[in-house]
Amino acid sequence: MILVNIESLSVEELMGIAAQEGIGNIDTLSREEIIELLREKYEEDDAPGMNGVDPNLRYLSGITDYREISDYVEGLPGVEALPDEYPETEIHLMLRSSSWVYCYWAIAPVVSDQIAESGGSVVLAVTIINGEKKEIFDVPVSLSDMEWNIGIPYGDGYCQVALVSVIDGKRRELAVSGRVDLIYPYWLFHKDEMAESDTLYRIYVSLISAKNGAMVQNEPVRDIITAFREADVNE
Repeated sequence: MILVNIESLSVEELMGIAAQEGIGNIDTLSREEIIELLREKYEEDDAPGMNGVDPNLRYLSGITDYREISDYVEGLPGVEALPDEYPETEIHLMLRSSSWVYCYWAIAPVVSDQIAESGGSVVLAVTIINGEKKEIFDVPVSLSDMEWNIGIPYGDGYCQVALVSVIDGKRRELAVSGRVDLIYPYWLFHKDEMAESDTLYRIYVSLISAKNGAMVQNEPVRDIITAFREADVNE
């Protein structure tokens, strides 16, 4: 599925899409008129029973592509096909929450082939600096992997990940990500706001409760609940 905010598209892009949808006289239409016609087109296509499309796939201020992507996007202004692989080796980090970072990377084909032919392996070398504490550990990944979630503590410091090849016991750093700052969970320091809302409390309790009622490992949420309960007892 492709979801694009239609209001962010240029007139040229809108005209290209309208032409593929069979909308005529687009040269005489204003930008707002093209947007309105596209909305009507997708609402009609998404109607129950039309073309076997799930009626839940609605056009909500965006373009929802439920057709063959290669046929649909080919020729649209500014649209280029993404390659199956990239010639550069690089790695990136994105903060997901106070307890997770999302890591994604690409290994150049020539490098990947060298590792595979040598019977080597790849690891993510994770470095976490939290105050005066330094933690370093490896996460083994395969050559076919391209993404990973990494647990981090909250606090003052940063997380950084290096993509490392290991061949015959020798490590070679292939790429290093930028640093992602560690952060504190908001509610850990705003428990008074949580105390005023039963809904908030229930949401956070549900995040650390499994279906059978057991507590799951989620340190930030656990500490938030503990701080909340302590504040409640002390009042």
